[in-house]
Amino acid sequence: MTIGSIVRAYTAPFLVALPLLFGTLVVPRDADADVLSDATAEIELLIAEGRQEDAMSAARQFVRLVSDMTGFGVTNAQLIEGAATGFGVFEPRDSNVYMPGEAVNAYVEVFGFSLTSSDAGTNRLLFDVAFTLDSPGGEQMTDALIPMGEIQLESYSEPLDGYFHLTYRVSGADGAYNLRTQVTDRESGQVTEFVLPVVFETPDPPAEQSDKQ
Repeated sequence: MTIGSIVRAYTAPFLVALPLLFGTLVVPRDADADVLSDATAEIELLIAEGRQEDAMSAARQFVRLVSDMTGFGVTNAQLIEGAATGFGVFEPRDSNVYMPGEAVNAYVEVFGFSLTSSDAGTNRLLFDVAFTLDSPGGEQMTDALIPMGEIQLESYSEPLDGYFHLTYRVSGADGAYNLRTQVTDRESGQVTEFVLPVVFETPDPPAEQSDKQ
């Protein structure tokens, strides 16, 4: 099951170019590799026996096992036009140039997050989101990261991945920056970041045409 949410950022007074930071890939140890091999063998056996539903359930558990090994992370972070309407359902933005004060919309997917049980019997995901702008040289332009609030999602299933639609509103920025966003999985305390280069500039006024003679 895939889930999604929308988060809106408060206007920051002033908010650069690091590469996109994704969750750190952990190379499985020999014991972990054995566990993965056993799990794939089980899936293959279930498929061979024609137990499709059991095979799909085992495959989901396999993905959960892999995400537990890799830890919490983000992927597919990109600038978009407007709001995402579903997992992977959005219009990519073909430019990272914005008018000063123009809203910046971004899409990001998350994996390896924690699930906790709620009183309603659902599985709860809880994230804290904050952001800043860094200069192209890597200097943070705010005293601290700007809190965007929390994301709380609940599902009666056990989702393997999810997506966020983020809306940033930045004032006082002019020029090129890296929009750096930090996402914290509150239950586990694991933190991941992603960075999107953006440029804030006022378009040049159209050149005046000379009067025809």
